[in-house]
Amino acid sequence: MGENVELNRSIYKGIIDEMIRNSQGTPEVTDKNVYQEGEPANKPLMRRILGDLLLPGSRIDGLEHLLELHALARRKRFCLVLMEHYSNFDLPNFYELLETAGDEGKAIADAIVSVAGVKLNEESRLVLAFTEVFTRVVIFPSRTVQGIKDKRKRREAETRRARINIAALKTLMKLRREGRLVLVFPSGTRYRPWDPSTGRGLKEIDTYLKYYSYMVLVAINGNTLLPNPNGNMDEDYPAKDVVRYTVSPVLRCSEFRKEALRAQPDHEDTKQAVADRVMAALAALHAEAERARTG
Repeated sequence: MGENVELNRSIYKGIIDEMIRNSQGTPEVTDKNVYQEGEPANKPLMRRILGDLLLPGSRIDGLEHLLELHALARRKRFCLVLMEHYSNFDLPNFYELLETAGDEGKAIADAIVSVAGVKLNEESRLVLAFTEVFTRVVIFPSRTVQGIKDKRKRREAETRRARINIAALKTLMKLRREGRLVLVFPSGTRYRPWDPSTGRGLKEIDTYLKYYSYMVLVAINGNTLLPNPNGNMDEDYPAKDVVRYTVSPVLRCSEFRKEALRAQPDHEDTKQAVADRVMAALAALHAEAERARTG
């Protein structure tokens, strides 16, 4: 799209303003509203933006693995989708490509519930207008608390985090028994090249692997919303690109976790060892897919 222009000032501003006016989401997250059903009102407007940014050749490779995972979920197995995270359009693009892949893809999209951080609700009305299109369970990530320096405010945030996350855990346990696919970003945040810590997996991902049976990894190659080093999420840069999602074969969570611990027997933090293994596996899948995309 040429020179970078912030999303909130871009050629899509008119569409986005309409989305904000249509927005029905509640910005404040409490332990009473962690489950937030997708609101379809803004989907047609959002698709106009995505359709312009996603270039021909964008697709999901390994859709058959998602179909296998979905079949397991329908048989009441507990199933995870662990996805790389580069932008706030990762999820919208994924849904768009699923829903245009036919009835089977749409059925998978309908089964997905994503785990989302509170910032997506609370940072801006623009971000919420996109976020609320998709069904999600909202959590309070540990990384959000770590950035609070004031002791009193940090204690308050820890208390709020505990209430929200307990409610979210109960909700996720209910949803997994209903045959839903729970989608999690293991890094808990978008990867920003200038901050290597954003590429590290959160220790909490180990808990998911303990309590779920099957999973797939999903690499993302290509990006239609580039991070802005100097701005908030609504100031990221829209960009046209070929975006490909690569889905791994279905994996048993217990076996993956055992392998991760066997590979690093002397790691002082077993939870982090598992999270690191997840990110390493995603990186390997990403590298292989990028060679295919650009080769």
